[in-house]
Amino acid sequence: MSEDSLLGRLYKDGETIVEEGMLSRTMYVIQGGKVKVVKNDKGSETVLALLGEGDIFGEMSLFDASPRSATIKAVGEARVLAIEYEGLLKRIKVDPTLALRMIKQMSQRIRDLNVRLISAQRTMHHASDSLLQLKKAEDVRIKDLEPNIITLITRLQEKLHTITEQYVHQDESLRED
Repeated sequence: MSEDSLLGRLYKDGETIVEEGMLSRTMYVIQGGKVKVVKNDKGSETVLALLGEGDIFGEMSLFDASPRSATIKAVGEARVLAIEYEGLLKRIKVDPTLALRMIKQMSQRIRDLNVRLISAQRTMHHASDSLLQLKKAEDVRIKDLEPNIITLITRLQEKLHTITEQYVHQDESLRED
């Protein structure tokens, strides 16, 4: 095994390590530096997480053989070790605590996602409440204005009737002449 494969590969700032949608059964361990986990949506990039030395990524596709769920990019220089499925099984046989460390990281991510989900739900609930309050305030304002609007319409009708009457009388007087 070469020194480069033991040390992992060095990625430059912004370089893509894993592309969303790709099929692969490889997991990665960050040996140095940082990477960001991003989701691309219609040209807009949303950062889901920032990972550092000792963190793993790609484990979901390693276990379920599904396409990559996000893109991973280096933030600054990052040294990353790729571990293929078969290689992981061999390493776990040699060091069973590796599996426990992976499960611990995955559990922490689930906890973090739960906190973020609760926060997002609270934000959505707050926004919904605020919109309902605005709608009620708008309804109240319209109801408050309703008598004024009716009065205004009544006055306009009266003026229009008066103008119409004047016009009709002018028209009749012109005919008599």
